[in-house]
Amino acid sequence: MRKTSRLLTFSFGLFAIATLIAPIALGQEKKTPDSNSAQAQPQTVTISGKVSAVSDTSVTIVDDKKAEQIIAIDTNTKITRGGKAASAAEIKADDAVTVVASKGEGNALTAISIKVG
Repeated sequence: MRKTSRLLTFSFGLFAIATLIAPIALGQEKKTPDSNSAQAQPQTVTISGKVSAVSDTSVTIVDDKKAEQIIAIDTNTKITRGGKAASAAEIKADDAVTVVASKGEGNALTAISIKVG
């Protein structure tokens, strides 16, 4: 009977310690950002303004603060005018545009989408 009592006391003690320590240990779990997920999703910016120049490979926009932004256009850039697909050749100076662009090396901007109008 004494052996059973010691075993029961020991088991209760282990249970009590585990109950107290587990929440503390779980609360200290640190989450570090996964470097692969940061690289998989490029940082994007949205720029609105008026077109001051355009070519087949870039568009220059002057925003509300009179800052000039040169944004590259590539084959993946989706251009729309009035809700319909368009090409870079259809973008004209003084067109109002909203551009979503990804930031690359040296903060170079590449257009993901350009909405004209």
